[in-house]
Amino acid sequence: MKVSICGCGWLGLPLALSLKSQAIEVWGSKTTLVGVESLKPQGIKGCLLTLPISGEVNAAINQFLATDVLIIAIPPGRKNLNPQAHIENIMSLSIAAQRAGCQRIIFISTTSVYDPLQGEVVEVTPVRPNTASGILHYQLEQQLRQHWQHNLTVLRLAGLFGPSRHPVKFLSGRQLSAAKQPVNLVHLDDCIQVISAIIQQTVSMPIMHLAASSHPSREQYYTAMALKAQLPPPDFNQDNDGVNGKKINSNQTLSYLGITMKYDDLLQGMPELG
Repeated sequence: MKVSICGCGWLGLPLALSLKSQAIEVWGSKTTLVGVESLKPQGIKGCLLTLPISGEVNAAINQFLATDVLIIAIPPGRKNLNPQAHIENIMSLSIAAQRAGCQRIIFISTTSVYDPLQGEVVEVTPVRPNTASGILHYQLEQQLRQHWQHNLTVLRLAGLFGPSRHPVKFLSGRQLSAAKQPVNLVHLDDCIQVISAIIQQTVSMPIMHLAASSHPSREQYYTAMALKAQLPPPDFNQDNDGVNGKKINSNQTLSYLGITMKYDDLLQGMPELG
């Protein structure tokens, strides 16, 4: 099996290494030659790829896109967000992948598409996003679905944490609101095991999502993590903002794939600040 990962960053690179350890042929894209060269010593076949793809596609990109599974793991970025440009980038990739003979797409989306819903959220909960990120990702989900139909799996991920990445590092000591709002987070390792399972199985669920089943309040969680990391805890306003906020329930996704999460209790373990 051949898997190509468009976006070998914080999620894509460890995913590539995990897939390689499973004897899967793994290709990864980078936007610079230095980045492409950095993949070679790790046993990943690199491809120089910048978006949007326009004009005639060269042989190297065609070879990258002629794959059993293409994983699109390209975040739009928070600074200078240009939704239309990002949509054009991803859809140009989609068109080129179809022409190259790609068989399946896994699109890494976000649970922000569920904002501003309250209470328990499951995979089939109707969405009506109201944030820039949520609207952008939902538009991409819909456009990719038109291109790929049942050959597209959308995986909506909650807030990511893991090695050298934890939100408490940036929230420490800050004045924050929404103390009682439930958190929705997922560890990198759980993302990798779920994506790996989607690749290995014939998945008919069009939309999956992933978050730890524990949903402590923001105040409870970030205070606990700050203390564990020996950082000043955030100072929360005692308001009721977000008290009925969404709680992502991933039971259907996990049951379908036959997976047990490694980091399901968010209050256990140490934040990995790097």
